[in-house]
Amino acid sequence: MRIAFLEPYDGGSHRAFREGLTAHSRHEIRSWTLPPRFWKWRMRGAAPWFADRLREDAPQCDLLLATDFLNAADLRGLLPRPLDRAPLLLYMHENQLTYPLSPDEAFDFHFGFTNIVSCLAADRVVFNSEYHRTLFLDALPDYLARMPEAVPKGIRERLAARSCVLPVGIARAPHPPDAFAPYLGGSCDAGLGPGWPRDPGGHVILWNHRWEFDKRPQMFVGALLRLAGRGRAFRLLLLGEPRQQEGVFAPLRDRLGDRILAWGEQDRARYRELLAQADIVVSCAAQEYFGISVAEAVHAGCYPVLPRDQAYPSLYGAHCRGRHLYDGEEGLVALLDALLTGDACGHVCSLPMDADACCWERLAPRFDQLFEEILGS
Repeated sequence: MRIAFLEPYDGGSHRAFREGLTAHSRHEIRSWTLPPRFWKWRMRGAAPWFADRLREDAPQCDLLLATDFLNAADLRGLLPRPLDRAPLLLYMHENQLTYPLSPDEAFDFHFGFTNIVSCLAADRVVFNSEYHRTLFLDALPDYLARMPEAVPKGIRERLAARSCVLPVGIARAPHPPDAFAPYLGGSCDAGLGPGWPRDPGGHVILWNHRWEFDKRPQMFVGALLRLAGRGRAFRLLLLGEPRQQEGVFAPLRDRLGDRILAWGEQDRARYRELLAQADIVVSCAAQEYFGISVAEAVHAGCYPVLPRDQAYPSLYGAHCRGRHLYDGEEGLVALLDALLTGDACGHVCSLPMDADACCWERLAPRFDQLFEEILGS
């Protein structure tokens, strides 16, 4: 099968998804991409740009695969024949109905509606988690109720019927653990359990997310400064692309600089090396529909400390009854404090998860099967 992959925002998890699927699918995938910037203009203008590229390149294509920053309805209307007749799969990394606004941003109804129309134009819609799918579908009635008249009927039911869930795959760790985060195999003095000897410098806490407002880096910084004020020993890996939020981390560099083992964006090989050195991965996200950075860290052996109000409970919560989840900054400080001092003994459990379940070697065949089902329908 020949698949045309159209990615208007080729960075972060979007790029990781495209590259991983292309490398592991048994089908021939050819990509057309745009750089990861100007996301609003991508939603407005990427469709005619891609239509022009496909008209020029005239690829032999059995299936179109696009992601949520592309207006799929515009694309289908602009494609030349016979490409306009090819089935289209839309992959939803995020959506603009429920995505949190930055402090200086006003709500724009049109971007969410672009997502809705794109889903209606697609033959199949795939979400990266059941949490994301449910959140999107449940937001539709109130969102559409903003329309003054001529409100289309049955959209939630139609999109529920044509949608499914397949997560973003990750690369297999060079030496994945037999079980993630092996807590409580020994005494409280063992700290994070067997294989996690207490280092004089303390356990290594990892931040490996985008340095942007929706990841709430200020909560992470505040919690660590409070723990340092209590005399807790820990070291830090502060990874990711700084972008506009580098100043938020300045207090850590100024006051805890001697504890920071790595700072900022790393090449892929070095990033994976650093993941293997971390003990605890922390997320403070205000929105997380899947969380590829947490998945990569957990697969590398990190114990996750995660907010309860995002996708994480559905992805990780069943394995230890939510004991690695927290509510708000006070909950984050309390959980990290217990982990760093060993007081979590008896309250935190292991994550007996299949270390390969989230890897592309397992997920790519499921995507391939879906592609074949779409083409055969």
